[in-house]
Amino acid sequence: MIDSFALPFLVFCVIFYASSVGLLFVSVLAAIIHPWIVERRGSRKDRPPVSVVLPVKACEPGFAKAQESALAQNYPQFEAIASATEASSPAVEAMRGIFARHPHVPSRVVHSTARFAASPKVDNLFRPFNDAENDVILMKDSNVILEPGDLAEAMRHLKEGVGLVCGIYYAAQAENFAAQVEAAILNGPHQRMLFTTSVLGGGFGVGKIMLFRRGDFLRAGGFAAIAHTVGEDNATAKALKKIGLRTVFSHRLVRLEVGRRNFRDVYDRQLRWFVVRRNDEILSFLAEPFCQALPAVAASLAVAPLVGLAPLVGAAATLGLWLVMERLLCLAKGWPLSSASPVVFLAREATMLAVWLHAWTASKVVWAQATIDTRTAGGETAVPAPHSVAEEEG
Repeated sequence: MIDSFALPFLVFCVIFYASSVGLLFVSVLAAIIHPWIVERRGSRKDRPPVSVVLPVKACEPGFAKAQESALAQNYPQFEAIASATEASSPAVEAMRGIFARHPHVPSRVVHSTARFAASPKVDNLFRPFNDAENDVILMKDSNVILEPGDLAEAMRHLKEGVGLVCGIYYAAQAENFAAQVEAAILNGPHQRMLFTTSVLGGGFGVGKIMLFRRGDFLRAGGFAAIAHTVGEDNATAKALKKIGLRTVFSHRLVRLEVGRRNFRDVYDRQLRWFVVRRNDEILSFLAEPFCQALPAVAASLAVAPLVGLAPLVGAAATLGLWLVMERLLCLAKGWPLSSASPVVFLAREATMLAVWLHAWTASKVVWAQATIDTRTAGGETAVPAPHSVAEEEG
């Protein structure tokens, strides 16, 4: 007879396992059908002028390719503004050279000296957001590569009732094992949840690319509404929601070339994102184990005997199911696969579970080689006046 403790535990395992496996199937299907479903919603026809803001920090491999992709957009009218917190750096010098190679695009470099936000990225964005000539702004991170039509396609979704359009990214060109693990994380459970949310008509702030109207951003509170967190992208989406504007995803994915990675950096970056979700999206944070394979494998040890299987057989079958479904998704999307994929998959799952457990107690995160205490950063400093925080170059 099952005792009073074992029965609730067994019921929990059954519910958890069924929910986790069901979510796996639903999210893989959503990822596959996402482009066709979401493209039909992009109904805006006009093409207003855009200010493309390019915050820069480090000049990493692939920097020039990624930044030049923003200047190669098939779009009738846009300007480009590069911003940096350093007056001179390899990244700043690289941007000057890139702008010189594209004289047909109005462009300038801005040195931002704002220091008020929890996120160094927000400090860097303060001046270009205020100085932009156009109301519509596209912010693009320096490691994201756009196709020539991505801006025009994203604009289709910035319609009435929408305040923010983001792009779901996919990782490519991983050149060592740590990079393969990070690519598997980026192309894995969290991304599948973004696809599912998008297919259902929702969205989250994802800061690789963000398209919005500056007027809406200011009505939603502007920088004062996002200065308190290192998750400025999701904070922007939440601020816009408060004034009745939705966040959606474009039907076009954006490419992130990961290159070579150091595992310590991978872990620190994932921890920062998990801590942001813990602080700003607690339900999403609590749901993380439902998206991961190892918790489902653990639940299968208790569930398998209920259907006549040995616990280890159930665990192996569950692990195999996850691996097969994700490989099918990669094939459907045309993403790279290698013979090391099973090992990478296991390393990814172990890393994600470790990071999730660590994030329960972590308060300090690493961003751009600086350690930030999420409990105190950005909490007391007032947003400065726009004219006091930059120097500009043509």
